[in-house]
Amino acid sequence: MRRFNKSFLVAGVSAGLLVGSLPAFAAPTGTSAPAAAVVPVPPSEVRDYTWFNTKQDAADMHAGVAQHVQRLIDAASPGATLSLTLYYFSRTEIVQALRNAAARGVRVRVVVDGWMVHDPKGIPFYKALKAIPSIRVVECDLRGSGEEPVRACMSNRTGSAPLSERPVMHNKFMTISSVQLAGGGTAKGVLYVSSANLDHYAAYEDALTVTHAGLYKDYVAYFEDLMHHGSRGSVNNNYGKTFSANEHRVYTFPRMEAAGRKPRSATNDPIADILRRTPCGSSQRTQIDLANFRIQRRAVVSELIAAQARGCKVRIVTGDDAFAALKTLARAMPVRLCGHTDAGGMPVHEKFMILRRGTQSTLYVGSHNLTYRALRQNDEAILALRNHAIAGPYKKRFDYLHAACNRWDPSSNVAPATDN
Repeated sequence: MRRFNKSFLVAGVSAGLLVGSLPAFAAPTGTSAPAAAVVPVPPSEVRDYTWFNTKQDAADMHAGVAQHVQRLIDAASPGATLSLTLYYFSRTEIVQALRNAAARGVRVRVVVDGWMVHDPKGIPFYKALKAIPSIRVVECDLRGSGEEPVRACMSNRTGSAPLSERPVMHNKFMTISSVQLAGGGTAKGVLYVSSANLDHYAAYEDALTVTHAGLYKDYVAYFEDLMHHGSRGSVNNNYGKTFSANEHRVYTFPRMEAAGRKPRSATNDPIADILRRTPCGSSQRTQIDLANFRIQRRAVVSELIAAQARGCKVRIVTGDDAFAALKTLARAMPVRLCGHTDAGGMPVHEKFMILRRGTQSTLYVGSHNLTYRALRQNDEAILALRNHAIAGPYKKRFDYLHAACNRWDPSSNVAPATDN
């Protein structure tokens, strides 16, 4: 993960948007509401909204999702509560939108990973957030000047491999209690979830926004736990919970392995457990479509292979070929890879899975890579939507990625070709 963090920051710099005009943070012309003014959004922006980028967005792969988030912030009602998690960000328009929201009476709360406080390229954005009157910013690890963070909000767990990197607050979600709608009225309990950071990283990404009272309540409860641990410096290395909102679920992390077991074990791994319990075969063949930036966990790989052996149709797309477990998977079934190469190319940075059987489906989406770090150390969340309309667009998205990315040959020592 440290290797990715550094390239991740460099990508933001190469976009040319972190230099020069940072102190003023002026909003781009026509892109943000004047201070204290609400700009209502169409109902489609908050009800079963999905966003996906393509190669045509290469000039700024995150522009579309940043514009969507900005529109949501600009539409937050005076007196509403807005809660936002930021692993890494570098968008001046988001800072300006938050400033405008606070000025018109929105209660703004932000949780940031400790890296933003110490990274030279992130500090100006962090300081700009802190300078906004009346908002609350919680840093997961507020250490002395020049000191790198050592923990996430919840966890301070480190050790030998595979837990040799420090935990991070890796979430990318936002909740807004009330959003003004074009044509009148408001949407209550708005939830935004994405694989994308609000920065300029060039990668395939996804985002969704739904209006759902139960899911909103669950994410707010999780956000407040992040704030509590981050502001007090208290630790919970086994925070992982499963929230229920009718038929939907929210899985949070980190999750410790069972007593006497090692971090690489399958214990307390909800993805491995879900795959293990997925029925296959019969006339209604189950399809498992998995798009995940990093596939490291052997238990997950073993369950994918076992599911295929039981008769499930399994399709895999990934963005990083660094892990031995992925080679095992690619020898058992085709694996599609879109990743960074010397020739260029965009990695699949998405983290979603769709299980479909007949008319039944469950979409799993969020910030969670299939790594041991994400399972055992990080602050992460997975949203599971059961028989939800959004599964349709995500199925089309998977088909797009599966067609765009090349099949990976794990026996080759040469970097794979970029996307077709």
